[in-house]
Amino acid sequence: MSSLEKFDKSFTKLLKVIVTGLCIVIALVLFLRVLIRFTPLHLSISWTDEIVEWCMAWMIFTASSVIFHDKAHFCVDLLQTKLKGTRSVVVLDIFITLLGIVFFVALLYYSIELVINATQFSPILKVSERFPYASIPVNCVIILCYLVRDLVHDNRQLAKGIFPNNVI
Repeated sequence: MSSLEKFDKSFTKLLKVIVTGLCIVIALVLFLRVLIRFTPLHLSISWTDEIVEWCMAWMIFTASSVIFHDKAHFCVDLLQTKLKGTRSVVVLDIFITLLGIVFFVALLYYSIELVINATQFSPILKVSERFPYASIPVNCVIILCYLVRDLVHDNRQLAKGIFPNNVI
């Protein structure tokens, strides 16, 4: 196993730990809200809304990075099924990957603009809105790395004349 593969495996494991941790934080904070609501304690816990919102943003975009790594995202594979075992399936995969790259480059550009222009602070904890917004460009970069990896893999398959019989 190459050092790049080891890094990829460790990095993906880290991303999964982050997603799991954020999910646990969300569950605990929401449980705390419910628990306090039904007790005679009069505590102000309005800050929990902001924590849940930030954790949710980071969890969703980080989970999407993991999904792209594992190629577990939703896809309509009708054409790939019809073309399996032919050169066309690899060409189609390359085209789809290029479309994904174009989309995520555009999303990266506009999300960086969003982060730069975010000047507001959260109303309760007074944390910059850049923090939750930063989840978009950070994970766009990660997803773009995975898409470039897929593009290189598909181009190697095309060059070697390897046409998979299995779909995605």
